[in-house]
Amino acid sequence: MRPVVVALGNFDGVHLGHRAVLARAVEEARLRDGLVVAATFWPHPRTVIGRGEPPGLLTTLDARREELLRSGADEVRVIPFDKTLSKKSPREFVEDVLIGDLGAASVVVGENFRFGYKAAGDVGDLVRIMREHGGDARAVEVRGNGVEISSTRIRALLGQGEVAEASGLLGRHYAVRGEVVVGDRRGRAIGFPTANVVPDPAVVVPARGVYACRVRVGEDVFAACTNVGVAPTFGRGESRIEAHLLDFEGDLYGRIVDVLFLHRIRGERRFSGVEELKEQIGRDVEEARRLTEGNA
Repeated sequence: MRPVVVALGNFDGVHLGHRAVLARAVEEARLRDGLVVAATFWPHPRTVIGRGEPPGLLTTLDARREELLRSGADEVRVIPFDKTLSKKSPREFVEDVLIGDLGAASVVVGENFRFGYKAAGDVGDLVRIMREHGGDARAVEVRGNGVEISSTRIRALLGQGEVAEASGLLGRHYAVRGEVVVGDRRGRAIGFPTANVVPDPAVVVPARGVYACRVRVGEDVFAACTNVGVAPTFGRGESRIEAHLLDFEGDLYGRIVDVLFLHRIRGERRFSGVEELKEQIGRDVEEARRLTEGNA
């Protein structure tokens, strides 16, 4: 039976720090002819422990699983985070979950990883307990150019509309997945039809504004000019993601698409009327076209 190397973490976003953990796990697995199991927690621990509001997610569980497999994991295991798990001591967590449930011979984590009841365990505890059972553990630095790479920092950047900088920490363009539903049809009426994308409400949506994007529809990818906001010119009040796909014709209603945010073009603003809005959208579309050319 091949030994199991567990890459362990919350892995929300599967950013460059998470990928460094996975890369080290892959190296260890190759040395042992082993399997890489990426183990992630669900739901977010803060939803169970109740210490403040749970953070917005950077990935749905399905999208997280896809990224972990794409980043080198042979298998993804979801550790259900509940009250019982939250009360396990560091030793119980290692013995019951890592060794007992996952069969870990080796564990790789980020340098700041904490675990067990009230986060009492640190990397030193993990190394010591794994060694007692004939295994091993190691921590990986999760910094890039001297800056800590964290999901918290990425959420903050997205909240400011800094999607390009957030993507730099993710190692890919930030994406929001959702179903295309029928909207107000105002875009079609003024010559710029949009796909009204409804994401999982727990997922972070970038700050209101207009963005150069790409929209993935199945195996096809289209450049897009995307508005995130409440359409203040029309006084809608409800924030939405509305993507105008460039050089696309067809019906997307009911399809699940990924909106990849490349660059922020401008903030959201109110216009004097439909004609001024149309002129601005025309300029936004041309800027989105320029920004997406050759930008996969």
